[in-house]
Amino acid sequence: MDTGIAFQEHAVTSLNAVVEKYFQNAVSGHVTLEKADSGFTVKTRVALSRRMELESTGRAADAHAALDAAIEHAEKRLRRHKRRLKNHRTTLTSSEENDVDAAPMLIYASPDQYTADEGEERDTLPVVADLSYDIEVLTVEQAVMRLELSGANMLMFRNASHFGLNVVQLRDDGSIGWIDPRGARRLAKGV
Repeated sequence: MDTGIAFQEHAVTSLNAVVEKYFQNAVSGHVTLEKADSGFTVKTRVALSRRMELESTGRAADAHAALDAAIEHAEKRLRRHKRRLKNHRTTLTSSEENDVDAAPMLIYASPDQYTADEGEERDTLPVVADLSYDIEVLTVEQAVMRLELSGANMLMFRNASHFGLNVVQLRDDGSIGWIDPRGARRLAKGV
């Protein structure tokens, strides 16, 4: 879709202004405009660092209004992130913070393998996995911040307090769930 120079300039200046207000060294950014029957959808994605991305979405009847809604969404997320960083004192060393485990994944079934030979669908769902997933050492608060900034449904990380695998997830009711199997073992032992 040809967006026009005015929209492109508005997108660049607005997104740069918001990101630079809260985060000085952003790596790159993308703005996507989609037209639907009900109006426009604008999606923004900014690489704040090598391992942290910010995603936001805005919808409106006008393309510029949808962009403004997406920018406002991004600003709200960045403001929350900065507030949490100010209120949070990390106990991680810089070497621990930069420690990332790569978790190789396999694809167990692709969508074209999902349909049976006769063209009818099978009863089981395919298991589709990402080809790679970086597992970082984070505190629970840092993991929640990353989850909110990324817009993803879940984040797997190594808990900085005991280096066990943990998951934070966005639940259907809008709250954030935290899975800590090692923490459950401590509770069972009465620690």
